[in-house]
Amino acid sequence: MKHSIRSWRAMALLPMSIALMTGTAHAQALGEPVPELQIAYYASDMGPMYEQSARVMSEEWAKLGLSFQLQPVQFSAFISNIMVGGGLEDMAVFTVGADPDRVDPTYWLYDLGACGARRNGAKWCDEEFTALATAQRSQVDQAQRLETVYAAQQRFYDQAPWWPATNTVYGILWNSDKWENVTSPAPVAAHEGLVDPWLSAVPKTDDRILDWAYLEDVTTYNPLAEEGAVGWLRFVYDTFAKNNAQGETVPWAAESWEFTDPQTVRIVLRDGMTFHDGKPVTAADAAFTINMVVEAQPPAMSSRIANLESAEVIDERTFEVKLKTSDAAFVTTVLTYLFILPEHLWADYEGDVTARDVIADGVAIGSGPFKFKTWRMNEVHELDTNTAHFNAPQYDGLRRLALGQADAIRSAMLSGAADIATTVLPVAAMSDLAVQEASLDFLEIPSHGSLLVWLNNEKAPFTDLAFREALRLATNKQRAAIEGWLGFAVPAGEGSVPTQLGMWHNSDLAPIPFDIDAARATLEAAGYGWDAQGRLHYPPN
Repeated sequence: MKHSIRSWRAMALLPMSIALMTGTAHAQALGEPVPELQIAYYASDMGPMYEQSARVMSEEWAKLGLSFQLQPVQFSAFISNIMVGGGLEDMAVFTVGADPDRVDPTYWLYDLGACGARRNGAKWCDEEFTALATAQRSQVDQAQRLETVYAAQQRFYDQAPWWPATNTVYGILWNSDKWENVTSPAPVAAHEGLVDPWLSAVPKTDDRILDWAYLEDVTTYNPLAEEGAVGWLRFVYDTFAKNNAQGETVPWAAESWEFTDPQTVRIVLRDGMTFHDGKPVTAADAAFTINMVVEAQPPAMSSRIANLESAEVIDERTFEVKLKTSDAAFVTTVLTYLFILPEHLWADYEGDVTARDVIADGVAIGSGPFKFKTWRMNEVHELDTNTAHFNAPQYDGLRRLALGQADAIRSAMLSGAADIATTVLPVAAMSDLAVQEASLDFLEIPSHGSLLVWLNNEKAPFTDLAFREALRLATNKQRAAIEGWLGFAVPAGEGSVPTQLGMWHNSDLAPIPFDIDAARATLEAAGYGWDAQGRLHYPPN
């Protein structure tokens, strides 16, 4: 596959004074020149911020005597060829999104860093780190797991195989004349958005229906089959737990849980819950749902249910889940994702449960804070508030307007037809609209979505720790956030686990300052040198 190449040949811009800063350009023997390095990044179909970020960071790295080719790569090709295909040539500057299942450290440690892991496109293999990243996956004692997670981050930090540059900022645009307490939701369940404040918003007028300007991405209200709008459906069908802003998993439909052994989780349901048809929610409903999921193996749920073996009722509110192998991430990523279906509406169904039309059958019924009302495809979804819910919203219902495109969403926000918009407009555009229109307000929310700097750890010069450390010192995170992302990103913390993951981030990792002089000194101490034109050379041996 061919991709266009944009060259950034910074050497022509370097004054001779920079080339001679160390005073050793002529005094020491030089090895071979470090060749031009290629930086891959998401092409413009994903937005201009990736090229902007690659450009501004490469301008700083060029002050080390390096030159670069900037290579835009279409998103799907980047994922298949570089992230999981092992095709990284030299470097990459790209983002991994703030997917809710990535609130668990396993993604950031094992998936992106362990030897041979499928998403380890940086091709780093460190046995000590891999042992730690692997061990934490099965440590169900949280204190023990935290210790291992912190140790893995320390090893990663010390070896600098790659590093985060920025964390993405998301936005909410809303009509502040009509709504208040529009905040980042806390807690959130797996696959809910960071910018969907449906449980917190409070009306300021007699209009007690919240109109959300969005696109049509729902394909079914059957939670066994829906892939695109999972978070939306989880407001109809309660999950057992949710995750809060501190990285903790907290009770929701489940009152408590504990591992009775590494492969058995005992779960106690919250008392007094009812389904939308008024029938009580029991442990029998929960166990029935999980066993149905295990039997049906819905493709839409495959990544979360692979380790489930069965569920068994203990008493009216208590059941146990059996796992095939010990899984510390079960609580964080699976308990916040699994839902409860009413056994009395599903037990006698004889067809394919994943293909069931729950609306036609009148069984789009869960126990969540909203109740299904109506759906006119490509027009509107309407949910009524479930006033019996333990966390019922303080308004009467939610109307999701399927407006089709960004221009229609923008017009709806300006006209007042819609009350809120989230991820369907660029963050900068939302900010501009809030400045333009007095009735609109804007909130930016830093996320664990991360812009990463990847290096090919199997290829020189990246096999040299000193070179990696120098490049990390020369990474201008602040400039990438401001110029690359137009201010709608924040400089990332240290280590592979984002600071936004709360307790899972090792806050003891010392900040790495942006310091070109220190980066050059690191290279010089390792035997690198510069020629009269300022070009970096390998150590002579």
